[in-house]
Amino acid sequence: MARVQLHSEDWYRVSALCPWLRPQVDVALHEYRGDPWYVLTDKSSGRTFRVQADDFEILRRFDGQTRIDQIWNDIAWSHKRDLPPQDEFLELLSRLYEAGILAVDAVPRALQLAKGQTAKSREWIARFLKSPASQKIALWNPSNVLETEVVTSFAHFVFGPIGFFLWAIAVVWGGFMALSYWAPLTANLGDRVLDPGNLLIMACVYPAVKLIHELGHALAVRRFDGSVTQVGVMFLVFVPMPYVDASQANAFRSHGARALVTAAGILAEFAIAGVAMILWAAADPGLWRAILFNTILLCTISTIFFNGNPLLRFDAYYVVSDLTQTPGLATRGQTLMGRIGKQFLGIDPGPDTETGGTLERVWLLFYAIASGIYRLVIVFLIAFGLADMLGAAGQILGVWVIIGGLIWPNLKTLRTLSTSPETLKRKWIVMQRTLAIVVLLVLLVAVIPLPLRTTVPAVVVPSPSAAVYSRAEGFVEELSVTEGKVLFEDDPVMVLDRDAMRTEFEALEARKLATKARLRAAQDSNELPLADAIQTELSAIADGLEQLQAQIDAVNITAERFGVWMPALRPIKYGMMVTRGQQLGWIIGNDDRRIVAQIPQSSGPAVRSGITGASVMVAASDVRKINAQQLVVRSDVSRILPDPLLADRMGGPIMTDLESPDNQFYALNPAFNVVSDVPLSDLAIGRVVQLKLSHPPTSLFKRYWPRIVTAVRSRFGPGA
Repeated sequence: MARVQLHSEDWYRVSALCPWLRPQVDVALHEYRGDPWYVLTDKSSGRTFRVQADDFEILRRFDGQTRIDQIWNDIAWSHKRDLPPQDEFLELLSRLYEAGILAVDAVPRALQLAKGQTAKSREWIARFLKSPASQKIALWNPSNVLETEVVTSFAHFVFGPIGFFLWAIAVVWGGFMALSYWAPLTANLGDRVLDPGNLLIMACVYPAVKLIHELGHALAVRRFDGSVTQVGVMFLVFVPMPYVDASQANAFRSHGARALVTAAGILAEFAIAGVAMILWAAADPGLWRAILFNTILLCTISTIFFNGNPLLRFDAYYVVSDLTQTPGLATRGQTLMGRIGKQFLGIDPGPDTETGGTLERVWLLFYAIASGIYRLVIVFLIAFGLADMLGAAGQILGVWVIIGGLIWPNLKTLRTLSTSPETLKRKWIVMQRTLAIVVLLVLLVAVIPLPLRTTVPAVVVPSPSAAVYSRAEGFVEELSVTEGKVLFEDDPVMVLDRDAMRTEFEALEARKLATKARLRAAQDSNELPLADAIQTELSAIADGLEQLQAQIDAVNITAERFGVWMPALRPIKYGMMVTRGQQLGWIIGNDDRRIVAQIPQSSGPAVRSGITGASVMVAASDVRKINAQQLVVRSDVSRILPDPLLADRMGGPIMTDLESPDNQFYALNPAFNVVSDVPLSDLAIGRVVQLKLSHPPTSLFKRYWPRIVTAVRSRFGPGA
C-alpha cells in the first residue's frame, strides 16, 4: 500500500514521551493464516490486544527511556521495513494506551495511579448502569485446587481419546433416545415449561448445569497446562450462575487448543443433555423426571440461543473466531462498519487498520450486521420477558435494559462522532449527507408504498357438495365401498339394518287398520265430530307410514354421482350405529375440491385493506393464479377451523388445542378463516399448499407501527 504524508501535525504532542509496556502484560505469539501476530494480554483486566509482527518490533523499543521521536527516526534510518506514517504511529500508541497495554511518563505516576484506582472503583457502577441484568462478582482464586496432580490428570483424561469416546456415546445415545421419545418429550411443551412449579425446578437446575459448564472450561485450560485465577458469580437476567476466568487460554499458540477451551462448556452441556435424556427415558413420572426434563431443555435450548450462538459474545463466538482465524471478529467488524459509515458521510476515517483481504472484510461486515440484528432482538426479548414476569418492577428493568443495551451506546457513538475534529472540519458536508439519508429513510419507511403479500399454508379438502349423509338410522348391515373406490351413479355404498323399522312399520299398519275400524263405527252411529277426529288421526298415521317407508327405502344408500369414495374422518365400519344426518364420507369428482386456510390475527390490517390477487403455490415451479373473487374470508377471527384437515392431528399445518373435542378442532390462536373453490383436480385431498395473497401496497410504517405500539403498550402501558 502506498505511503502518503509521513508527518503529522500532532506529532509534537507526543514526540518527547517515553512509553513502556506495563509489567502485568503477557505477550504470546499466534499465527493467523500463515502470518505471525503478537497477542498482548493485560492480566489485571483480562483485556487483549493484537498487533502484527512489524508493529511488535516497534513495541519492543518501548523501554521507558527512549523517546518516541527517536524510535521513529531509528526505524527510518534502519531501512528494515516500511516507515509508518506518523498518523498510523499515533493511532497505534493511542489504541495501546487506551487498552492499558502501554504506560507513559506524561502524567505523574502518583496522580496516574490515583486516577486509575478511582476509575477502577467506579467501573462496576458503570457496568451496572449499562446492563443491570448482567453483572459479575469475583469470589476466589481456585488455582491451588485446579493445579494439583489429581485434577490435572483428570483434565488430560476428560480431553483425551477415552473422554472423547465416552462423550460421543452419551451424545449419540441421548440423541437417539430423544428421537425415539420425541412425541412425549415435546407434547404440550409451552404449557409444561411455563408452569410455575416447573419454573422453580428450572431455576434450581440452571446454576448446577452452569457449574459443570464452567468446570469444563477450567479443566480444558488445565489440559493445556494453563491457569485459572478467578472464580465468581455472574448474574444473567438476574439469574445467578458461576463463571471462571479462562483468559489465560489466549496465550495458547494453537488455534485448536484455544477453540477447545472455549467449546468445553458447550461440549459439557451436550454430554449432560445426552445422559439426562437416557435417564429421562427410563424414569417414572415425578420430581426426578421433571429435573431431568429441565436439564435437557437447558442444555439444548439455552446452548443454541446463547452459548452456542456465535452472534453473541459467548463461547461459540470465540470458537468461530479461532477456527476461522479471525480474532477480534466483532470489534473488527464494527470498526469496519464505522469506517464505511464515516466515508459515506464524508468524514475522514483515518488510517485503515484492518489487515484482512476482500473476502475477510466481507465476512467481517456480514458478521457485524447479523450480530447487531440478533443483539437487537435479544435485548427486546429480555426487556419484554422482564415486563411479562415481574410486573411493575419488570417494566422499570425492561426500560433500563433497552436504554443500557441499545439507546445509551448508540448515543455515545453519535456524540463521539459528532464532536470529533474530523466531523467538525467538514460539518456542512456531513450535515447535508445526514439530512439526505434521513429524508431517504423517511421516504422509504413512511411514504413510499411497497408491495404487501401474505403467505399462509392451505390444505386441499373436499367440497361440501361431495359429502354423503345418512337419511336413516340403523346399524351397518352391508358395506360395499373402500377408500379410493370409483363409484358410478346408483352404485351401492352401504345398507343399514331395517328390522327395527319394519317392526315399527308393521305396528303402524296394524294401528291404521284399527283406526279405520273405529272410523266406520263412528260413521255408522252418525257421530260426526268423533268421525272427523278419527279421520285426522288416520291421516297422521298415513303420513307416518309414508315417512317410515321412505326411511326403509333410505337404508339402501347408493351413489348419486360419479366419483371416488373417501370415508369420513371417523370411518364407518360394519355393525356400527349410524344416526340420521351423519356424514358417511365423500364421493369426490374432478371439480369437488377447495382449499381452506387460516390467516394469523397479526395480518388483520392487511386482510381488511383488501385482497387484490391470489395464487396457490403447489411447488417452487408450480404457482397457479386464482380469482381473488373466489376467496371467502371471514371478517372476524375464530379459533374454530374451517375444516378438520387443517389440524395438526390430521396432518395439517395448524397447531390445535389438545383439549379440543373429537368432532371439532380449535386452533391455539384465533385467525381469519379462508375458503376458496378452485379447480385443483390433480391434487390429492389433504395436500398442503401455500396460499399467497396480494394486498394494496402500503408503507412499512403503516404496516409495522401498529404492531410495535400494541407490543409495547401491552407490556409497558397503563394497566399492563
